Amino acid sequence: MRAGFAEFAAPTRIVAGRGCVGERLRGEVEALGAATVAVVADRGFAEAGLLDGVLDGIAGVEVCALIGEDPDVEESEQASLAAIEAGASAVLAIGGGSALCAAKAVAIRLRNPAPLDLYEGVGRLPALPAPSIAVPTTAGSGSEVSNVVVLHDGGRTNHLVIRGRGYEPLVAMLDGDLLETLPRAPMIAAGLDALSHALESLWVRRSTRFTGALALAASAALREALPSALGGDGGARQRLIEASAMANLACGNSGLGLVHALSSSVEVHLPHGYQNGVLLPHVAAFNREMLAPAVVAEIDSLAALYEAIGFEARFAAGEVGEAGASAMVAAALVNPFRENNRREAGEDELRELLRAAGAT
Repeated sequence: MRAGFAEFAAPTRIVAGRGCVGERLRGEVEALGAATVAVVADRGFAEAGLLDGVLDGIAGVEVCALIGEDPDVEESEQASLAAIEAGASAVLAIGGGSALCAAKAVAIRLRNPAPLDLYEGVGRLPALPAPSIAVPTTAGSGSEVSNVVVLHDGGRTNHLVIRGRGYEPLVAMLDGDLLETLPRAPMIAAGLDALSHALESLWVRRSTRFTGALALAASAALREALPSALGGDGGARQRLIEASAMANLACGNSGLGLVHALSSSVEVHLPHGYQNGVLLPHVAAFNREMLAPAVVAEIDSLAALYEAIGFEARFAAGEVGEAGASAMVAAALVNPFRENNRREAGEDELRELLRAAGAT
């Protein structure tokens, strides 16, 4: 692509509205035309007794895997084998970002041989993934509209990332009512993850007018909706889940920056959204001098939001430590998101950001 040209893609069809899963999921599954659809779902959602209600009355679906937090290649391969043995030719993903990523890995393996790490990087699949439908049960990752698969393999500096055009779900169903039972802490972490997607999209080199418009709208909606959603407002939960998808559409096209570069270490075992929420105000301050007034106004509103939801932008004492901070810096230095950040940052700047965030 020549310098100065912009590209934007949003190929996933979105169905959004409270109650849309109950009203429309059956028809969307039938439209896939698959005799068997592999269900890959969040383990906590299933153990809470909520999965059966979502699947009730839908023929041809078979639960093949229940996924915990941060699935690795082995867990995703096991889920894939279960789907293959079930004779599945399509995937229904239900859950947060972890379950959705594992489901996208299963969709890849239904049409491509093992192992998954053969396909690390961009556009390396011999065949496009099997068709999938994504039903998010959190409002954070936006993985339901993303063409990226992130797996958490130990022994690596960074996560295993597989991405490419056509790797995204065919349909995303955004139903805020599915967030009703989400506990407060996960809702905060997910919301701040989504907010980091929106704001990072505004201070990276690949930002465009298309991504900027989506990111600003998503950021404002997330700030407004998160406190009300935590208070039990059903309409706010719907705005939250829609804004999360908007934020991912923005950053999926622009790429991300230093927040996600620093939170990419596989050696720091803290929830991804929590890490991003802590780092976000510090990286925002680092980039502030290079931003347009509308973006500055958004980042200046972060303090009020954090106070409203009771979240402190500092790691707890001993939570990261010197070893963890060094791992975060090492991961960031080789992560392309660091180079995409509009303001340059080397090792010294990264360590200073972590000190400001209380990592050391």
